[in-house]
Amino acid sequence: MRFSLTQLIQCLSQLIIVMGLVYSSSTLASGEPRFSAGVIGSVGQGPMGNGADVPTRMMLFTSASVFTGFNYKKIRLGANYEYYRAGQTSDSSDVAGQNISGSGQTPGVRLDYYDGVQSFGVIYRLYDTYILERPTIQGLDVKYKAKSGFTVQYYRQFKKRFGFVIDFTSEEFDDSLTNKIKWNRIGLGLVFTNFTK
Repeated sequence: MRFSLTQLIQCLSQLIIVMGLVYSSSTLASGEPRFSAGVIGSVGQGPMGNGADVPTRMMLFTSASVFTGFNYKKIRLGANYEYYRAGQTSDSSDVAGQNISGSGQTPGVRLDYYDGVQSFGVIYRLYDTYILERPTIQGLDVKYKAKSGFTVQYYRQFKKRFGFVIDFTSEEFDDSLTNKIKWNRIGLGLVFTNFTK
């Protein structure tokens, strides 16, 4: 059985996250853990399309993310994994009869700065695979693939290890597509992490 580079990266990122979650659970009671982990649940929206063969339409999404990382003073370097579901708000008749609702998942690496109350972070999305809900007439899945993307994230602590997060994500699905499909979106959610004191 042969693994592609993409599958290998996905397996390694998931392994890092699981190991970090296991290790950081033992440091929750300490003041300044060397390893931290957390979960984020968020909702948001943003335009998706290319204005050509895929007319641009607004998409609503919900996502769940897990992350883990190594802390050095106020900096965290770690891994991130996100699963999300998205649905278009436009009627299919308004966008050339298309419905690109679907779900996706993406691993990434992240860098955060925490000043004691708030955190600023950047996530580099290694790749993204988005699968449309509706298969083709032949019963095949339609997949949009992005080679990379990024998320900028702001976190504000409001109670011990809880906080709210707002983020902006941008990526282009360009693998095996005639015209690139761009998706920019803004999300708002809640986070639980032991990165905070």
